[in-house]
Amino acid sequence: MSDTPVEESLFQIIHCFHHYAAREGDLETLSLEELKALLMDNVPRFMEKLGRNEPYYISELFRAADKNKDNQICFEEFLYILGKLVKDYHLQYHRQLCAHYCAQHNLY
Repeated sequence: MSDTPVEESLFQIIHCFHHYAAREGDLETLSLEELKALLMDNVPRFMEKLGRNEPYYISELFRAADKNKDNQICFEEFLYILGKLVKDYHLQYHRQLCAHYCAQHNLY
């Protein structure tokens, strides 16, 4: 039996994390530069649509996720970052649906 699309996506997230973590230092954590590269290489349209591709945003996201303040992002902290991005994108998706509905029904 082959993996479902969601299972494949989860595997890709794990693989991506470790691929970028291996670039420098600790193989189990991301530095700020590794995180920037991971996000801009792998989700550039996602970041752009959210208006989140500014360097300061990624730095702030890094600081918020770095719960133990070791200047590294472990996998659990990385999941916090992904969750925040997905949540923001989900909200934008709903805003677009609402705008589309309102435009269709002359509510603006």
